Amino acid sequence: MLTQKEETLNSILNTMKAQFGSAVKYFWVYDGDLCPCCFTNEIDELTYSGHKSISINAFMYRERGVLIAYLMCGECAKEIIAKSKDGPTKKHQSIEKNLIEAYHNYLNSLDA
Repeated sequence: MLTQKEETLNSILNTMKAQFGSAVKYFWVYDGDLCPCCFTNEIDELTYSGHKSISINAFMYRERGVLIAYLMCGECAKEIIAKSKDGPTKKHQSIEKNLIEAYHNYLNSLDA
């Protein structure tokens, strides 16, 4: 039986495959303990619309055809939700940069 987190990640993957088609070659989940946005806070819950939630996100690393999924801390998630109504924020750019670096580090660890 899949956990709620796994079901959500599968849903994100299926949505991204539908959107990007064959451009999605792989998916990778960042599983660090610290938020990839701030690298300070541990990944935790937030209250969203009166419910306890976790921030499950993903972006397409187009250069490699990899869908990168990740969780964030509640503090960063709340800030991004509040500021992203007008489009991507600087935090989005930081997250992508940090996660691409983490993905490359993961790939390099396979060679060791």
